[in-house]
Amino acid sequence: MIGLTDEYYMRRALRLARKGAGKTSPNPLVGAVIVREGTIIGEGCHRRCGENHAEINAIESATETVAGATFYITLEPCSHHGRTPPCVDAVIACRPGRVVVGTTDPNPLVSGRGIEILRQSGIETRVGVLEEACREINEVFFKYIQTGLPYVTLKFAQTLDGRIATASGDSRWISSNPSRKYAHRLRSLHDAILV
Repeated sequence: MIGLTDEYYMRRALRLARKGAGKTSPNPLVGAVIVREGTIIGEGCHRRCGENHAEINAIESATETVAGATFYITLEPCSHHGRTPPCVDAVIACRPGRVVVGTTDPNPLVSGRGIEILRQSGIETRVGVLEEACREINEVFFKYIQTGLPYVTLKFAQTLDGRIATASGDSRWISSNPSRKYAHRLRSLHDAILV
Protein backbone atom coordinates (compact mmCIF):
# COMPACT_ATOMS: atom_id res chain seq x y z
CA MET A 1 0.00 0.00 0.00
CA ILE A 2 3.02 2.31 0.12
CA GLY A 3 2.81 5.02 -2.51
CA LEU A 4 -0.93 5.57 -2.35
CA THR A 5 -1.88 9.20 -2.68
CA ASP A 6 -3.46 11.70 -0.32
CA GLU A 7 -6.53 11.53 -2.56
CA TYR A 8 -6.84 7.78 -1.98
CA TYR A 9 -6.99 8.15 1.80
CA MET A 10 -9.27 11.18 1.58
CA ARG A 11 -11.71 9.09 -0.50
CA ARG A 12 -11.70 6.54 2.32
CA ALA A 13 -12.40 9.34 4.82
CA LEU A 14 -15.30 10.54 2.64
CA ARG A 15 -16.80 7.02 2.59
CA LEU A 16 -16.57 6.93 6.38
CA ALA A 17 -18.15 10.38 6.69
CA ARG A 18 -21.24 9.19 4.80
CA LYS A 19 -21.92 6.65 7.57
CA GLY A 20 -23.18 9.51 9.74
CA ALA A 21 -25.73 10.67 7.16
CA GLY A 22 -29.03 11.56 8.78
CA LYS A 23 -27.65 11.34 12.32
CA THR A 24 -25.19 14.21 12.85
CA SER A 25 -27.30 17.30 12.15
CA PRO A 26 -26.85 20.13 12.91
CA ASN A 27 -23.20 19.06 12.82
CA PRO A 28 -21.42 18.18 9.57
CA LEU A 29 -20.51 14.75 8.21
CA VAL A 30 -16.83 14.11 8.89
CA GLY A 31 -14.53 11.15 8.31
CA ALA A 32 -10.96 10.65 9.51
CA VAL A 33 -8.27 8.13 8.58
CA ILE A 34 -4.87 7.72 10.26
CA VAL A 35 -2.09 6.27 8.11
CA ARG A 36 1.46 5.18 8.86
CA GLU A 37 3.77 4.06 6.05
CA GLY A 38 0.89 3.26 3.71
CA THR A 39 -1.17 1.32 6.24
CA ILE A 40 -4.40 2.54 7.81
CA ILE A 41 -3.95 2.25 11.57
CA GLY A 42 -7.12 4.06 12.67
CA GLU A 43 -10.30 5.47 11.23
CA GLY A 44 -13.59 6.91 12.33
CA CYS A 45 -16.53 9.11 11.53
CA HIS A 46 -18.82 11.46 13.38
CA ARG A 47 -21.68 9.05 14.07
CA ARG A 48 -24.23 11.12 15.94
CA CYS A 49 -24.73 14.69 17.13
CA GLY A 50 -23.32 15.16 20.63
CA GLU A 51 -21.02 12.15 20.40
CA ASN A 52 -17.30 11.96 19.61
CA HIS A 53 -16.19 13.60 16.39
CA ALA A 54 -14.44 11.66 13.62
CA GLU A 55 -10.92 12.53 14.76
CA ILE A 56 -11.53 11.18 18.27
CA ASN A 57 -13.11 7.98 16.95
CA ALA A 58 -10.14 7.48 14.61
CA ILE A 59 -7.64 8.02 17.44
CA GLU A 60 -9.52 5.62 19.72
CA SER A 61 -9.66 2.95 17.00
CA ALA A 62 -5.92 3.12 16.30
CA THR A 63 -4.16 -0.22 16.43
CA GLU A 64 -0.84 1.39 17.40
CA THR A 65 0.52 4.75 18.51
CA VAL A 66 -0.43 7.54 16.12
CA ALA A 67 2.60 9.76 16.82
CA GLY A 68 4.27 10.62 13.52
CA ALA A 69 1.38 9.28 11.43
CA THR A 70 -0.65 11.20 8.84
CA PHE A 71 -4.22 12.21 9.62
CA TYR A 72 -6.72 12.56 6.74
CA ILE A 73 -9.79 14.56 7.79
CA THR A 74 -12.61 15.61 5.45
CA LEU A 75 -13.34 18.85 7.35
CA GLU A 76 -11.03 21.12 9.31
CA PRO A 77 -10.80 20.00 12.96
CA CYS A 78 -12.97 22.09 15.27
CA SER A 79 -11.15 24.56 17.50
CA HIS A 80 -13.93 25.58 19.90
CA HIS A 81 -15.69 24.07 22.89
CA GLY A 82 -19.22 22.90 22.18
CA ARG A 83 -20.81 19.63 23.26
CA THR A 84 -17.34 18.15 22.84
CA PRO A 85 -13.85 19.60 23.37
CA PRO A 86 -11.85 20.94 20.38
CA CYS A 87 -10.68 18.14 18.09
CA VAL A 88 -7.64 20.15 17.04
CA ASP A 89 -6.28 19.83 20.60
CA ALA A 90 -6.70 16.04 20.53
CA VAL A 91 -4.98 15.81 17.14
CA ILE A 92 -2.04 17.95 18.31
CA ALA A 93 -1.70 15.88 21.50
CA CYS A 94 -1.13 12.82 19.27
CA ARG A 95 1.92 14.49 17.67
CA PRO A 96 1.09 13.56 14.06
CA GLY A 97 3.74 14.02 11.41
CA ARG A 98 1.25 15.50 9.01
CA VAL A 99 -2.43 16.44 8.70
CA VAL A 100 -4.33 16.50 5.40
CA VAL A 101 -7.65 18.38 5.43
CA GLY A 102 -10.31 18.18 2.72
CA THR A 103 -11.83 21.61 3.26
CA THR A 104 -12.04 24.42 5.78
CA ASP A 105 -15.04 24.64 8.09
CA PRO A 106 -17.30 27.61 7.21
CA ASN A 107 -18.51 27.88 10.80
CA PRO A 108 -17.32 31.29 12.10
CA LEU A 109 -16.27 29.55 15.35
CA VAL A 110 -13.71 27.54 13.34
CA SER A 111 -13.18 29.00 9.84
CA GLY A 112 -9.44 28.46 9.42
CA ARG A 113 -8.54 28.55 13.13
CA GLY A 114 -8.11 24.78 13.36
CA ILE A 115 -5.67 24.81 10.45
CA GLU A 116 -3.83 27.82 11.88
CA ILE A 117 -3.47 26.09 15.27
CA LEU A 118 -2.10 22.94 13.60
CA ARG A 119 0.48 24.95 11.65
CA GLN A 120 1.46 27.04 14.70
CA SER A 121 2.08 23.75 16.50
CA GLY A 122 4.63 22.85 13.84
CA ILE A 123 2.50 20.21 12.13
CA GLU A 124 2.75 20.05 8.34
CA THR A 125 -0.80 20.70 7.13
CA ARG A 126 -2.16 20.33 3.61
CA VAL A 127 -5.61 21.75 2.83
CA GLY A 128 -7.87 21.25 -0.19
CA VAL A 129 -7.51 17.55 -1.04
CA LEU A 130 -10.72 16.50 -2.83
CA GLU A 131 -12.12 19.80 -1.62
CA GLU A 132 -15.16 19.81 -3.91
CA ALA A 133 -16.24 16.34 -2.75
CA CYS A 134 -15.62 17.28 0.90
CA ARG A 135 -17.77 20.40 0.50
CA GLU A 136 -20.47 18.55 -1.45
CA ILE A 137 -20.97 15.90 1.23
CA ASN A 138 -21.85 18.75 3.61
CA GLU A 139 -23.85 20.99 1.28
CA VAL A 140 -26.74 21.11 3.76
CA PHE A 141 -24.40 22.17 6.60
CA PHE A 142 -22.54 24.71 4.42
CA LYS A 143 -25.80 26.28 3.18
CA TYR A 144 -27.14 26.75 6.70
CA ILE A 145 -23.86 28.06 8.19
CA GLN A 146 -23.23 30.48 5.33
CA THR A 147 -26.78 31.81 4.85
CA GLY A 148 -28.82 30.89 7.92
CA LEU A 149 -31.31 29.32 5.52
CA PRO A 150 -32.32 25.67 5.30
CA TYR A 151 -31.31 23.47 2.39
CA VAL A 152 -34.51 22.72 0.49
CA THR A 153 -35.16 19.76 -1.79
CA LEU A 154 -38.40 19.41 -3.73
CA LYS A 155 -39.55 15.89 -4.55
CA PHE A 156 -42.49 15.57 -6.91
CA ALA A 157 -44.17 12.63 -8.67
CA GLN A 158 -47.07 12.52 -11.10
CA THR A 159 -48.77 10.09 -13.45
CA LEU A 160 -48.22 10.23 -17.21
CA ASP A 161 -51.40 12.28 -17.58
CA GLY A 162 -50.13 14.90 -15.11
CA ARG A 163 -52.02 13.78 -12.00
CA ILE A 164 -50.86 12.71 -8.56
CA ALA A 165 -53.12 9.63 -8.54
CA THR A 166 -55.09 7.58 -11.02
CA ALA A 167 -58.62 8.75 -11.84
CA SER A 168 -60.09 5.64 -10.21
CA GLY A 169 -58.29 6.38 -6.96
CA ASP A 170 -56.95 2.84 -6.68
CA SER A 171 -53.30 3.66 -7.36
CA ARG A 172 -50.87 2.83 -4.61
CA TRP A 173 -47.61 4.02 -6.12
CA ILE A 174 -47.11 6.39 -9.00
CA SER A 175 -43.33 6.44 -8.80
CA SER A 176 -40.88 3.60 -9.39
CA ASN A 177 -39.19 1.53 -6.71
CA PRO A 178 -35.78 3.21 -7.34
CA SER A 179 -37.47 6.61 -7.11
CA ARG A 180 -39.09 5.70 -3.78
CA LYS A 181 -35.78 4.42 -2.40
CA TYR A 182 -34.09 7.67 -3.45
CA ALA A 183 -36.88 9.71 -1.81
CA HIS A 184 -36.45 7.77 1.44
CA ARG A 185 -32.70 8.39 1.31
CA LEU A 186 -33.35 12.12 0.86
CA ARG A 187 -35.77 12.08 3.79
CA SER A 188 -33.12 10.54 6.03
CA LEU A 189 -30.70 13.36 5.17
CA HIS A 190 -33.04 16.27 5.87
CA ASP A 191 -34.09 17.73 9.21
CA ALA A 192 -37.71 18.33 8.22
CA ILE A 193 -40.25 17.12 5.68
CA LEU A 194 -43.25 19.10 4.50
CA VAL A 195 -46.03 17.10 2.83
